[in-house]
Amino acid sequence: MKTAMQEMFEELYAHSFEIPIGLLAKCEELMAKEKEQIVNAYKEGCSDSILDESTDEERAEQYYKETYTNPDRDENGRI
Repeated sequence: MKTAMQEMFEELYAHSFEIPIGLLAKCEELMAKEKEQIVNAYKEGCSDSILDESTDEERAEQYYKETYTNPDRDENGRI
């Protein structure tokens, strides 16, 4: 599954000969901001930390990686 910004970046990059390079750089910057927002939202809603020894930050990073960086996942996050 990809975030909306990841999909937009891929679309822009595919047409990079027509897109100003500054726009691609801004898109990369916004993807980093989007990741931070997703991780923070997960941390705020995280309620499974009582029995888990990992930190909220570790779980949030793992959630992001599993949900948004695995190309084998569908739009619902399933492999």
